[in-house]
Amino acid sequence: MRMLKTMLCCGMLAVSFAPMCKPQALDGIAAVVNDAIITKSELAQQVRLIQDQLQHSGNPNVDTKALEKQVLEHLVMTQVQLQMAKKTGIQIDDIALDNAIENIAKQNHITVTQMRETVTAEGMDFNQYRNTIRNQIMISQLQQRDILPDIHVSEQEVNQFLNSPKGLGDMSTEYRFGHILVPLAESPSPEELDRATQQVQKIISQLRNGADFAQIALAESKDEQALKGGDLGWRKLPELPTLFEKIAGSLKVNDIPDAIKSTSGFHIIKLLDKRTVAQMNGTGKTLVRHILIKTNAGTSDNDAKHRLAQLRQKIEQGEDFEQLAKTHSGDLGSASNGGSLGWVSKDVLVPEFSEVMESLATQEISQPFKTPFGWHIMQVLERKTLSNDEVAMRQKAKEMIQQRKFEEKLQTWARQLRDESYVKTFDES
Repeated sequence: MRMLKTMLCCGMLAVSFAPMCKPQALDGIAAVVNDAIITKSELAQQVRLIQDQLQHSGNPNVDTKALEKQVLEHLVMTQVQLQMAKKTGIQIDDIALDNAIENIAKQNHITVTQMRETVTAEGMDFNQYRNTIRNQIMISQLQQRDILPDIHVSEQEVNQFLNSPKGLGDMSTEYRFGHILVPLAESPSPEELDRATQQVQKIISQLRNGADFAQIALAESKDEQALKGGDLGWRKLPELPTLFEKIAGSLKVNDIPDAIKSTSGFHIIKLLDKRTVAQMNGTGKTLVRHILIKTNAGTSDNDAKHRLAQLRQKIEQGEDFEQLAKTHSGDLGSASNGGSLGWVSKDVLVPEFSEVMESLATQEISQPFKTPFGWHIMQVLERKTLSNDEVAMRQKAKEMIQQRKFEEKLQTWARQLRDESYVKTFDES
């Protein structure tokens, strides 16, 4: 039930926000985010949920004030992203939401009815849970739409990793790091730099003298993972932030190296654990092509869907998929190749695309479907499984480097989005 528990607790943040035109009686305001508010009762509810989760995970003695600050910042960031998603037309209909919830249930090896019972037992209304999942999907689509197109992994980068002394071997080694971020402005003043340096030295001294990392992260870190005690989870070497990758191999479990400085601030890390995992058995590959119609002010969802339905009918009647893709597809990168995406694995695709791809038989053409990039029709041409050889290793390395770049860009993107929003928080005092 690990995935479901995560959804119930950490994912439960930012379920609902009251519009400013509808003030709630007998309830204070915790924060204003553009044209919406976060009430103190909403903040208190989320804090209680996280407190329950921390207690179950063995961290019962959390400073409530520190937790409230972290939860409120998470609520603010979630609201900022939800507003942008809605502003730019991202919507999740009930059918897509039902499919997502069914997939969560399957991954937890339970039925949707059992999931409903579990959610209710955790003290939450199931409709509220559904709204939480809807919000998470919207935010995920916004992030992928805004960030993924700018991420590129060159063959040289893959070569550099695989040709490094430990590159190939560390594909089978996983690291679990704790992370605390002490932020800095882009051009900090000497006073700001001095204050941050003193704070970092104090934190490192506390940690090296036996202080609990999760507690310190919750109180001090400005990273998104602070609510999880700074735990980044298990990651292979190329999945780690570039700053950590350089020293990961030299650290022993429980080591706390000196802070690492970057443009975003000081990073304090601790190697929580390290393990060797089995090499992958094989990588599934699919040769696929598609036609994309993007939505905009002049092309609605219905327009895009209708145009693709017409194109699909033409293909079924004998017209050439390749020529229609060259003429009609809005994916300029693949249109010149007749819509071909080449041999791809499902892990590098957005979930909406990979799910349809996995459901199709060879040579089958999908019905029109929607992803964060627009509306598509797709045809699966061929499938194969690559053995655990250099080709598969190169692909896996490329995927992990891509994920690392995504996470690094995500931090900058989220910070910029917040800076461009009006946010005012209200201290309890």
